[in-house]
Amino acid sequence: MRVAPPTAFRWPAGKRIEAMSPSGTDVWQQVAQERPFLLRLARLQLASAADAEDAVQEALLGAMHGWSSYRGMANLRSWLTAILRNKIVDAIRRRSQLRFDCPEPGDEHEFDALFTADNAWHPDVFIDTVCSVRKAEENELLDIVELCMNRLPEETARLFLMREYLGMELAEIEERCTVSAGNLRVILYRARMRLRECAVRGWGELE
Repeated sequence: MRVAPPTAFRWPAGKRIEAMSPSGTDVWQQVAQERPFLLRLARLQLASAADAEDAVQEALLGAMHGWSSYRGMANLRSWLTAILRNKIVDAIRRRSQLRFDCPEPGDEHEFDALFTADNAWHPDVFIDTVCSVRKAEENELLDIVELCMNRLPEETARLFLMREYLGMELAEIEERCTVSAGNLRVILYRARMRLRECAVRGWGELE
């Protein structure tokens, strides 16, 4: 499914996008400029290119419907990324299982001390590491998403973002990606440490 240009784009009710704001065409162009980034993010999370296209299309439509609530109060890309999150989660849950090649096999008990009994990050261990983006502001969420996409191996980024961007529980990630609980812990831990090192180095390239 492709997003139509402003001259052809119409809402189901027959309203043209230009009628939604004083500068409707400019609004559409601003939103459409973010489509390549959103599609890349959706494609990272979804095995199907068609599902990724649909998720982005739905997110863009949702953004345009809710444009009056945006009002420039947040970074546009951050706002769109937050809208896309729910569309990706819906698409994932419509699929029984994702294809996943575990990138970093390791000892499943290697980092047991870093987690509590209910699989949460142990607060005494992670107090100084990258915080959960679910507790961060939208712009911080965007920083983490972009850093993952640019600095982590693709499969590692997919798992980390399922947890920290999509907010999925560990058990659901394990089931949908057919990765063991212990190995998922190792992958998430290493991803956190890599991102933390990036932050310490000023978000630069790691050697």
